Amino acid sequence: MREQAEHSMQQLASLYENYLDEALKVELARKPGEGIFGIGKKPSDDPCHDRFTENLKKLLEDFRASTPESAEVREALRYIYRAPKEHPEPKTAYWLLIAVQSLTKELVPLLSGEDAAALAKEYTGIYKRWERLPIQKQILDALKKTSR
Repeated sequence: MREQAEHSMQQLASLYENYLDEALKVELARKPGEGIFGIGKKPSDDPCHDRFTENLKKLLEDFRASTPESAEVREALRYIYRAPKEHPEPKTAYWLLIAVQSLTKELVPLLSGEDAAALAKEYTGIYKRWERLPIQKQILDALKKTSR
């Protein structure tokens, strides 16, 4: 693996770890009943969620611009696609980790057919058909299309 891609993967892992730590701290600092019935601040209102999304978007844009090889793209996508299942708590982070998968759509065409097929198979194992959200269906369709 090229040094640039390895650095990108380290940045990706660090970004996710820092975000999950911050989201957990926000959740633990929540007062009982806060955010219920729209009263007070909800954990999902914290700016850490928007900051993570923007940082991930920038990281993926830079990664794409570095012209990564298919195996490098596969590794990054695998990390992003597995993250929600590996970190189901706190729920505010879980749902955002699924939502940010939408940022990966532009990376899918960079995969080889073989890598896209392997990733599509893995994706269907991680997210069962009945639990997939529309964005996840779009990602799976893109993976299958690229695998052809």
